Amino acid sequence: MPKTPSVILREELKSRNIELLDIYSFKDHDVIRVRDKLTGKVALYTSKRKVNTLSSKEEIVKLADELKKLF
Repeated sequence: MPKTPSVILREELKSRNIELLDIYSFKDHDVIRVRDKLTGKVALYTSKRKVNTLSSKEEIVKLADELKKLF
């Protein structure tokens, strides 16, 4: 079974010690809620694109890197 972009994002964040809590979908963007496993800090990130429209792993890795910068 092929993996969805959100599953791949969850795995990429896990390798960075970040937990994907929620993805809230809106008409033109998503709000992603993540938690740093080391500090317990929770952050919200408003993405410019919807997560389910990300088509390549490189785009997902780039998003994971942006989420890592929140902490």
